[in-house]
Amino acid sequence: MTYSSYNVTDPQHFKVAEYPLVSGELKLLSQALFNIPGAHKADIFISFLKDHYINAAWVADSPSIVKLALSGVLSTSHIERLFTSCRQNTGFLQEFEDYFKDMLSENNNGSAPDGIASEITVL
Repeated sequence: MTYSSYNVTDPQHFKVAEYPLVSGELKLLSQALFNIPGAHKADIFISFLKDHYINAAWVADSPSIVKLALSGVLSTSHIERLFTSCRQNTGFLQEFEDYFKDMLSENNNGSAPDGIASEITVL
């Protein structure tokens, strides 16, 4: 079963297979961030997409990542809708955030994510 409208209730758990549109957006986000240096990639995007807030220290530490987060060029509507829908289910929210961090950390392990050549440079 896949969901196009997100209605997250207790005690529902995050299962990536049930959210293919969210997973697709996260893959594209990971690819976009692959060659951009900076710390707190996942934290910046989670904070911005969940709460529309970015810590001032992160702005100073990772201006290129913050600029991308604020640019609106990445499709993130499904990620934002899922964050909005799961606010009351803290277990689901934590599982989703953990998956989000895992997806973005894949692009920090020295190998390019699927479909991305290591020589691509994001301007």
